[in-house]
Amino acid sequence: MMMLKMFMPSMPKMPENEAKEESAESREEKKEQERLKAAEAKRIEKERTEKYTKLKIQAKDERTKMREKYKLNATPTPSDEEDESSDEEDGFGPKKEKVEEDPVAKAKALAEQAMSDPMAMAGNLKFW
Repeated sequence: MMMLKMFMPSMPKMPENEAKEESAESREEKKEQERLKAAEAKRIEKERTEKYTKLKIQAKDERTKMREKYKLNATPTPSDEEDESSDEEDGFGPKKEKVEEDPVAKAKALAEQAMSDPMAMAGNLKFW
């Protein structure tokens, strides 16, 4: 008997669903539940954004009070030039030349070179 089970294993049985076909009412109920979930998520998101905007306004007011109290100037907003300081030169040594080579033009030049002198290109191949 054991040998037969090894050669012919039994197929697993699929669970049977009693309600294979959903009624129109259950589909409508699911759609209504999804709509309610979406509305609830939208309401929660709106409350969250209102809460954080209120907190930002309060923090801004606190900062202005402290500036007035200690007679400090308002901090200027950083400009785009200051944000890109990592791309700027450090001022030491010769300036680097920016050479913008088009990759398409580069590939085209290599292809033309390969077509003009195919034996030279074959000589550059390394097998090991």
